[in-house]
Amino acid sequence: PPLPSPPRHVLFILLDDLGFGDLPSSSTSIPTPSITSLQSSGVTLTSSYCQRACTPSRASVLTGRYNIRYGLQSGVLKPLKPYGLGLGEVLMPEVLKGDTGIGEAHMVGKWHLGYAEYEYTPTFRGFDSYYGYLTGSEDYYTHIDGGGYDLRYQKEPRCGRGCEEIRTGENGTYSTHLFTERAEDIIRRFAEKAGDSNSDSDSDSNSDSNSSGGGLFLYLAYQAVHAPAQVPPSYSSNFSFPSPSRNAFAGMLSCADEGIGNVTRALGDAGMLGDTLVVVTSDNGAPTPAWGGAQGGQNYPLRGGKCTAWEGGLRAATIVAGAGVGGGRRGTVHEGIFHNTDWLPTIRGAVNGEVGDGDGDGDGDGDGRRGRREFVGDGVELDGVNQWGMISLGHPSAREVALLEADPHSYPSDGPDWGGDQHSTPYYALRKGDYKLILGDPGQSDAPISNAWYCTGPPCPGDHNNTENATSVPAFTADSVQLFDVRNDPSETDDLAGENGDIVSDMREILEGFLEEAVSSEQQGLPDDQRGNPDNFDGIIMPWL
Repeated sequence: PPLPSPPRHVLFILLDDLGFGDLPSSSTSIPTPSITSLQSSGVTLTSSYCQRACTPSRASVLTGRYNIRYGLQSGVLKPLKPYGLGLGEVLMPEVLKGDTGIGEAHMVGKWHLGYAEYEYTPTFRGFDSYYGYLTGSEDYYTHIDGGGYDLRYQKEPRCGRGCEEIRTGENGTYSTHLFTERAEDIIRRFAEKAGDSNSDSDSDSNSDSNSSGGGLFLYLAYQAVHAPAQVPPSYSSNFSFPSPSRNAFAGMLSCADEGIGNVTRALGDAGMLGDTLVVVTSDNGAPTPAWGGAQGGQNYPLRGGKCTAWEGGLRAATIVAGAGVGGGRRGTVHEGIFHNTDWLPTIRGAVNGEVGDGDGDGDGDGDGRRGRREFVGDGVELDGVNQWGMISLGHPSAREVALLEADPHSYPSDGPDWGGDQHSTPYYALRKGDYKLILGDPGQSDAPISNAWYCTGPPCPGDHNNTENATSVPAFTADSVQLFDVRNDPSETDDLAGENGDIVSDMREILEGFLEEAVSSEQQGLPDDQRGNPDNFDGIIMPWL
C-alpha cells in the first residue's frame, strides 16, 4: 500500500512505570477511554523494548543509542550525582528541528538525565521550553524530592540561572493536572502563532521558528504512574480492587488518561490533531515490591518488573496512532521487535515520509542484525533504526537483534554509592529473533518476588498467590545462563539454554561484540556531591557546578 501522508506534528507521551499488564487490551479492569481510543485507531506494539529503569530508558529514547555508548548502563541517576547524559550526545529535539519540518520542540514533565550543570538540562539540549522537575521521583503535590523543591519553568532555549523560574506557587497542585495544563497551553500558543503567521505572511515581526510553517514536537513525560501512590480521591474512589495500592494506582492512571484526552482535545481544537502522530509508551515495566517503588501496577502475565532483565521490566506498553498510520493499520497489533533507540530515527522518518529498510536482513548498508544504518549530527551512528514502515504499513521489523541490558556493576557489592544500580549481580540480556538470552541474576537474589510473576489485580488467575509464586523460583547467580523463546513463551517459563547450546553460543558472541564497544559506567558510582544539597539553595533543587 502507498505510504500515508506524513505527520506534521508529534506528541510523544511517556508514562512512568506503566506495566505491560495495564494496557487496555489486557483485561486490566481500569477504564482508560483516551488510551483505548488511541489504541483502537492506531497500532499496539507488543514487543516494544525499553530499559529496566527511568534514566537509562529516557536516555535511549532521546539519543537513539544504547546506554553502553555513553556510560548510563548501570541504573538510575540519583540526586546530588555530579554527572548527566553526556553533553556530546545529540538529542531528539535537535535532530527533528535540524533534519525535518519540525519548527519547535517543547518538553513537559520528568527529565531525570542530570542537572549538576545547567548544560545537562532540557533547554540546553534542544528544547525550546521546559516545565517540570529534573529529578527522578517526588511528591505529586509538594513537588519535593530529596529535601528540595523541584518544579521549574525554562521559558526559552538555554534558559539557566537568572532565566528559569522556580514555580513555588504551584506547591499543593497535583502534577498530572499541572503537566496537562502546560501541554494544552503549548498547543494553544503554537496554533496562535501559526495563525498569526498565516494571516500576515509578509510580516517580518515574528522571528519565531514557527513563522516558517514548521511543525510541533511535544515531549510529555508524565510523573504518573510512578510512586508515591498519590491521587485526588475523586479518581480512586470508584475502584474496589482487593489491593488498596491497586485502587490508588487505578486512580493515578485514570487521571493520566483524562490528561491524555485533554491534550488530544486541545490538538483537535487547534486544528492540529489530524496532522499529529501520537505515541504513548512507558519508560519501563511496573515495579514489584522488590525494588523501584511498587505502586499497584502490574506486568502479568509477564515475569518480573522494573529493575529486572525479565520481560516484565523491559517490555513497554506502547501505542502509536494518528497522522501517518495507514487506515488498514488502525486497531492492529504488531509483534515485531522494536527498541527504545528506534524512536528517534522512526519519528524522523515518519515526519520526512521515509519508510526505512523494513525487512531486518541488513540489506543496503545495514549490518545483518538491523536495517539501514542511521546517523545524526556530525556522523554519530545510531543503534536505532527507522521502523516507520513497520508501524505505518505493517512491514516486518527492521531489526533482528536488540541489546536489552549490559551492566557490569551491581549493588550493594560494588559499594554504597551504587544505589542507583538496582540488581544484585552484573547481568546482560539480548534479544535475537524469537530468542532472549539472560546472563546473571535477572532480579535480586535476596528478593525472590523480583524473579517471579507478580500480580496485583485482574486478570490474575483466581489461585494466584504472590508469596507462593515467589518462593517457587530458583535462586540465580552471576553465572546463571537462561534462554527463552519469548515469541512463543513471553512469560519466560521454559528455560531452553540446556538444549540449545548453539543458539546460546551465537548470542553470547553477539553480546560480547557489544561489550567490546561499551564505554565505562564508572561515573554512576561517584559519591554524592554535597555542594548540590538543596539546603545550599534555600531548599530548592538547583544545578551547582
